[in-house]
Amino acid sequence: MLFPLKFLPKESYKEAPRHFGARRSKGKRKHAGCDLYAPVGTPIFAVANGVVLDFYEFYLESWALEVDHGDFVARYGEVKKTLPAGVKKGAKIFAGQHIANVGVLQGLKLSMLHFEMYAGTAKGALTQKGNPPYQRRSDLMDPTPYLDAAQMFGATVFNPCVFLPGMSKASFGFTAGMGLYPE
Repeated sequence: MLFPLKFLPKESYKEAPRHFGARRSKGKRKHAGCDLYAPVGTPIFAVANGVVLDFYEFYLESWALEVDHGDFVARYGEVKKTLPAGVKKGAKIFAGQHIANVGVLQGLKLSMLHFEMYAGTAKGALTQKGNPPYQRRSDLMDPTPYLDAAQMFGATVFNPCVFLPGMSKASFGFTAGMGLYPE
C-alpha cells in the first residue's frame, strides 16, 4: 500500500484528535478514520489500484471519494469538489495516481485528508448514523497499521511494503515482473 500523501504530516495521525477512535461529539461517537493534516490543495494519491465507487458531499462543505481497492474499500474524505481529469464514478485508478486534492473545511482553520478503510464485507452506505460508536458500516477497519506500513510515495530508496494478513500484493498494484517482490 502507498501512503496517500507525498509526505508524512507533522502532526501524528496516531494522536488525539486525529487518531482512529478519538472521541467526537462530546463522546457520543468515535472518529472513524485517521486525519492527515495537509494544506488546502495538497494532491492525494491512490493507495492501491481500484475502482471509484462514489463521490459526494461529506463534511463542512468538503467532499468524499470512495474507492474499492479489491481487498478493502477506502474513503478519502474532506477533499475538494473538483477531481482530476478521468477520476469519476466507475473509473479504474492505479496505485500512486493523483485522485483528489485536500479540500476546505468551512468554519474550521484546519485542512486534511480524512482516511477511512473498510473490509468490503458489508453492504450499504459507509456512514450509518444508527450504528454506534463510530456511526459507520459494520466492516470499518482501523487504518492506522496500514498507514504505518505504507510505502512513502516517491521515496528515493525503495521501502518494501508490509503486507498485512488478508491482503494480496496484486491489490496494491504490484504485478509479476515488476521486480518489486519475489515471483
